[in-house]
Amino acid sequence: MNEWKEAYRLAAFEIKASIKSFLLILIFYIVMSLIFMLSFDVYLEGEFKFFDFMFMLIFFMFPTWMKGKEFQMQKMDGDLWTAPSIIMLQQLPISKNIIVKSRFIIHAFCSFPFQLVLFIAMPLMSENFRDMMTPIAYIAFLLIWLGLSIAVGFIMAASEAGGNFNTSTIVKSFIYLVIGAVALYFMFPLLSEDGFIYWTMSLATEWTLLSVIVAIVLSIAGCKYWQADMRKTMKKTEYL
Repeated sequence: MNEWKEAYRLAAFEIKASIKSFLLILIFYIVMSLIFMLSFDVYLEGEFKFFDFMFMLIFFMFPTWMKGKEFQMQKMDGDLWTAPSIIMLQQLPISKNIIVKSRFIIHAFCSFPFQLVLFIAMPLMSENFRDMMTPIAYIAFLLIWLGLSIAVGFIMAASEAGGNFNTSTIVKSFIYLVIGAVALYFMFPLLSEDGFIYWTMSLATEWTLLSVIVAIVLSIAGCKYWQADMRKTMKKTEYL
């Protein structure tokens, strides 16, 4: 618990330094989300096949991309890629565990408020959504996506540890990522013809308790796994 308190104090410095940009991002994200959600009813009626892809891009990637450049992973000296703050913090008498936890706190601060905007917009702007979801099912739906945000989205926080990569490795990784994303997108209709978001809505409605349990397990497992992965990366990376 003491490590989490220290990590929060450490994260608070970066959050305070970036609060103005975060407020601007929040305003922009609200406007963009409301515009985007105008097409949600069209998606639920099966007429917007790329809605899932666009939604997940905004949900998982956009908040991290909107962070200031000084807080994002970038090319440093030689083949080193990392967030500048990771190098700076390791020069201080701070344990790697606290540094890792602080990065995840910052990522959560950058992600959860913006993602919540999308979920507030859904019932406000979609009559079909309101008809499909009871209050309890809506909570289960939120927890499912919170679990996904941690299990999948926290990879962005873990990636800030960076590593020693040459150009060839980066290009190959990007190609594999694109191929994997495309494959998943086109394979998912075999599981559900209505789309991924619609499928999670159905899970929350028909299997509410199971959905909540799975979401909690995903959250805990994702948080522990990506923290361990980041610590492992920091130990093997040559930062200086």
